[in-house]
Amino acid sequence: MKSPGLDFPRAFATDRRGGTTVIVALSIVPVCASIGLSVDLGRLYLARTYLQDAADAAALDGAQKYRLTNSPAAASGVAQASFAANSAAKLSGATSITTVDTTTKTVSVSASYSVTTSFIQIVAPGKGSVTISANAGALVQNSGLAKNLEVSVMLDVTTSMSQSSGTAGLTKLQAMKNSASNLVDTVVQTSQTPYTSRVALVPFSDAVNVGSYFTAIHGFAPTGSWTSVVERAGATNATEDPPASARFPDYYSMHSSARSPTSFIATFEKNRSSNSPATGSVVPLSSNKTTLKNAISAYAADGATAGHIGTAWAWYTLSPNWSAIWTGTTTPAAYGATVSKVAVLMSDFDFNVYYQGAVGDMSAQAQTLCTAMKAAGVTVYTVGFQVDHSNATALNLFTGCASDSSKAIEATNGAELIAAFDTVANTVVANVSSSIRLAR
Repeated sequence: MKSPGLDFPRAFATDRRGGTTVIVALSIVPVCASIGLSVDLGRLYLARTYLQDAADAAALDGAQKYRLTNSPAAASGVAQASFAANSAAKLSGATSITTVDTTTKTVSVSASYSVTTSFIQIVAPGKGSVTISANAGALVQNSGLAKNLEVSVMLDVTTSMSQSSGTAGLTKLQAMKNSASNLVDTVVQTSQTPYTSRVALVPFSDAVNVGSYFTAIHGFAPTGSWTSVVERAGATNATEDPPASARFPDYYSMHSSARSPTSFIATFEKNRSSNSPATGSVVPLSSNKTTLKNAISAYAADGATAGHIGTAWAWYTLSPNWSAIWTGTTTPAAYGATVSKVAVLMSDFDFNVYYQGAVGDMSAQAQTLCTAMKAAGVTVYTVGFQVDHSNATALNLFTGCASDSSKAIEATNGAELIAAFDTVANTVVANVSSSIRLAR
């Protein structure tokens, strides 16, 4: 009989029973490592997708802001805020850097995020986290106007505009002239095909001077050189109805019945002996920069502040209902998708004289007109020049007339007024001319 102990080593070596179990046992480590690596790679891929999406959105939002404001700082701020908002939920702690190239008009966003790994560090010690990155760029393309553009500018030429603007070497009036001239240069495009870009001017003080249009608007020839008109009474007061519906009272006949919260202003108006404003009359929509800028250059400061009349005429110059008055190249287009109509109302909004008591005072009339104008399809910007914040009526009119809060722009000195007009001009042009695409 053989001893079992002598054959055990040979038997163990040749015994194949349980071999599969051994193989499986030995395979568990690489299989688990492979599964774990797949999980980590999947997490990295998903995080990379989220990061790229957040970077793309940030670049697009920044480019949109740049398109509207032409401000690199504003574009960068919006891009950073957009990235933070879009990455917060799924990529907490992600960071981004935004750059704005003003030459190529590109907003670029570089983003990074650190992903904690569970399994990669087992096979690669020291790799407890992996940093991923994403880059995005959005390009503002200037492709020319995509629709017609009509901009009416109401300009305050009252006595107070002769004062210092708060910027050395500039009166309020000169700052306003510079601002309006710059707007004309920006809005009126060199090419007027296939779309037109036109500007109308509405200077105002005690009334609005309609110049050579006086007879058609009032119904009778002017008395001497008095070619200014005041507001209508009755149902047509806050409408864009043309003169054929109701003629406009002339300033010559109405100034003696002037109303004002200030007795001094009322007395001043009652004793007027000349037309006002004398040197600035309405210029209907025009693409002739020389005509527009010569009219602006001629403005002089005089008179009280009948801003509701200026507001009304800013609307009338944009109204297709006035095609019998504004003829030929001055005719406003019909409201609709092929035209952008914009009214820019510039004043301190402390209106102080009116003539028709039955339809409310000057501020109430202006607010009603703004509401009706916006409802008709006109986008309204208000440029408040040295608005008195202690005057609730003026402040509410300044903010309430604008189409939204972003379109109520305040200036406290002459330099800021010029910048405010530049912002408005660049915005209204960008809104009808530029497109945005991702730049890979």
